[in-house]
Amino acid sequence: MQVRCQRCNYVFTLSREETAAALQEVQETEIKHYNVECPKCRRQVKVPAQAIRRAQPRQDQPSDA
Repeated sequence: MQVRCQRCNYVFTLSREETAAALQEVQETEIKHYNVECPKCRRQVKVPAQAIRRAQPRQDQPSDA
């Protein structure tokens, strides 16, 4: 998942593990934004919970073939 810092406009990527951890926290606490730290300027970046839900990997459905 790619995130852009609002302060320095640096674009960085959250790994699948970070995205999964963020999704778990969002689901458990019902927060509207997840905070991540920009690796360039060290400011907090708010990532909307809805964007994290959209970025979750799809579960493969078992085929009946």
